[in-house]
Amino acid sequence: MKHTFWLWLSSELSERMLQNLPFIKINPSQIFLSGGFEEKTINALHQTYPQAVLWTNLVKQSSFKKLFENLNVFNKKKIQYLNDQEHALLRDINLLWAGPLKMEANKMPEFFEGAAIQLKTQGLMMFNYLGPDTAKEYWSLLTQVGNIGPDMHDIGDALIKSGFADPVMNMEYIDLEYETSQLLMKDLYEMGLLSESELVSDELIRAFDSFKKESPKMKLTLEVVYGHAWKVPKKEPGITLIPADQILKTYKK
Repeated sequence: MKHTFWLWLSSELSERMLQNLPFIKINPSQIFLSGGFEEKTINALHQTYPQAVLWTNLVKQSSFKKLFENLNVFNKKKIQYLNDQEHALLRDINLLWAGPLKMEANKMPEFFEGAAIQLKTQGLMMFNYLGPDTAKEYWSLLTQVGNIGPDMHDIGDALIKSGFADPVMNMEYIDLEYETSQLLMKDLYEMGLLSESELVSDELIRAFDSFKKESPKMKLTLEVVYGHAWKVPKKEPGITLIPADQILKTYKK
């Protein structure tokens, strides 16, 4: 399977999220994977929760499907593929594992609302996304900065509005270095920060090459935001019932 930057990033960030699982009390019977991951992520989730069935809807590419089918640790009942219609009807998930979320910032609340529908009450969502400081070195050259996720405080508010409680958010910076501007531009394209036409633009290539002259190893900052939150029961409107015989009328004299 072709190794891409986004696939590597998904698996790398998942490995960091996996380090939190020993501190979280959950015994899921159903896990939904939202994203494309390398074999080590899938193996780790299976080994941590061997009783769980793993669902995914992102194996449309033959390369991803072959990866899943070649995992000898799974029997056919342990990994389930969903088409778009089946995914829309999926319910009663105990653990939703997502990341990194690759969408415009204003679409994240919609994703959380959908996740809340699919999760059981007291189900857990763990996710990550690239925060607003990502690629800050090249903002002057980028027209797609809106594809980078919002501040984590805004995400916390969106989670609460979507039916999650006590979201936990944390952030770290990851610094990457590139020996060629072409490799850097390719990864920015995979992150959604360059369009396909910009990727081959002679003018933009020259602009990135000028960065290369100033710094032999070009730096790329990734602001990675991690979050997890539990779905809570929907609050019913507060209603106080008072028996009619306890209502006393008062009259002014």
